[in-house]
Amino acid sequence: MSLSTTQKTLLTVAGIAIVGGIAFTVNAQSKPAKTATAQTLNLSEGTAIMSLDPAKITDNVSGDQLNQIDEGLYRLNAKSEPVNALATKTTISKDGKEYVIKLHHNAKWSNGQRVTAHDFVYSWERTLDPKSKSEFTYLFSNIKNADAISTGKKSPTTLGVKANGDYQLTITLSKPAAYFKKVLANTTFYPVNQKAVQKYGRAYGTTADKTVYNGAFVMKGWTGTNDTWTLTKNPHYYAKNVVKLNKINYQVIKSTTTAYNLYQSNKLDTVTLSGEQNVQNKNNAERKTLPTGTLEFIQFNEKDKTAANQALRTAVSLAINRNQLVNKVLENGSRPAKTFAVTNMAKNPQTGRDFTQDAYVKNTVDFNVAKAQTLYKQAKRQLGTNQITLTLTCGDNDSTHQVAEFIQGQLMSHLPGIKVNVKAMPFTAMLGKVSKGDFQLNLAGWNMDFADPSRALTILTSSSNSNMGHYNNKAFDQLMKKADDVDALNVTKRYQDLVQAAKRATKDQAGVSLYEGSTNMLVKSNLKGVVYNNFSGVASYRTAYLK
Repeated sequence: MSLSTTQKTLLTVAGIAIVGGIAFTVNAQSKPAKTATAQTLNLSEGTAIMSLDPAKITDNVSGDQLNQIDEGLYRLNAKSEPVNALATKTTISKDGKEYVIKLHHNAKWSNGQRVTAHDFVYSWERTLDPKSKSEFTYLFSNIKNADAISTGKKSPTTLGVKANGDYQLTITLSKPAAYFKKVLANTTFYPVNQKAVQKYGRAYGTTADKTVYNGAFVMKGWTGTNDTWTLTKNPHYYAKNVVKLNKINYQVIKSTTTAYNLYQSNKLDTVTLSGEQNVQNKNNAERKTLPTGTLEFIQFNEKDKTAANQALRTAVSLAINRNQLVNKVLENGSRPAKTFAVTNMAKNPQTGRDFTQDAYVKNTVDFNVAKAQTLYKQAKRQLGTNQITLTLTCGDNDSTHQVAEFIQGQLMSHLPGIKVNVKAMPFTAMLGKVSKGDFQLNLAGWNMDFADPSRALTILTSSSNSNMGHYNNKAFDQLMKKADDVDALNVTKRYQDLVQAAKRATKDQAGVSLYEGSTNMLVKSNLKGVVYNNFSGVASYRTAYLK
């Protein structure tokens, strides 16, 4: 999803965050679920798993699950800094282009085979092969020949990574990147077991039984279509002594009301709060506020004649009251977006100002009904019509649907005569349609796996597989290339390149930025040892336990 640590620079189409709901009486001292002795945790997800294959994952839930059951070279700690996982020692050349990484000798897959450097080479070459159709090949761009491989111009075997025996990797970069170890913590870079992939073919990662694991837990009970599954402690995990939980039970719960009630009745150990629930729980000692590292936005399909009209896209943006959205609908600490990025991704090296302040462009994300109506009239003239109808797709869970309806109401109230249809559907079905270009507008979220503005902006480049809206601007592409090429090691110049790229994308309304995500949760007081990423809020249960 980085796709980060959990695939969170993963496009969570229609993953519009945590909103809405009904107020309930709060029990501030709610009893913990009776699972401490057995070390069994009960959790929920908002949507179903789509895949457990690192080359196929496109959503947050799948990424979150992979983060619990598998492991890569590094993991991100509570400060979003990379620390060793399967790596034991990393040596970086002076020019920043060569990484020599030594691996644990005792890591094993759940099928009993050892995890080796060859598993990383195989996984990365497989992901970059155009046949895999991975949406996250851009993450490999710094590695030699990666871009040429992903576009079919070179063989996957030419990738700048090689195994020096079973327990040492050498990675050769085409250009240096100070954040490269953070990139390697992404689940896209997890190894896969070649024997298992060859055994199951295209079915690998489609069910729990057709997947092998090298992380703290193994999955059981996921058939590929069901809404319940279990993670159990992995007896083959090399660091199994740090794993205290024996079992994590998951169930998919789309209704925030249902999830909240289950938490109150001690059948869930954590729950994400909707807006009203959050207000009711503001003084609850069990409440935890977490960032999501997510930019939520409306994606326009620019292959659609109406959606491609820039005046219309800007009118839509200016007709939405973002303050009302975050304060009256979301009520979870989220903040209105100022540009195509989120706060605390970077600071101006000369002034200390936040990137989102420097990249802000007036009358692009502001609430300005008069200007919105002027632009709407202009769009109708350009399109040669007196009536514009838009279809906004979204997931069918409660929270996403409520945000869609809020946007629908804003546009129909502030743009006279416009008609907006909301088309809600199951997440997997909706993602399939968006991936094929079968949409006009959709609610989308991009969840960054680490703090750098390029993580948001990269998905708008013309070559990105995640650019499902088909935005294409040469000036934007050139600025992005310059930032991570000739200016890669010049902090000030690179920062300014990214600021100008963000301004260009915002002016063009490459995606109508809505808000920066945040979420509030209730966590049972006896749940300890969970590591929450302080940029993305992602939870790792590797060292968690019930007291």
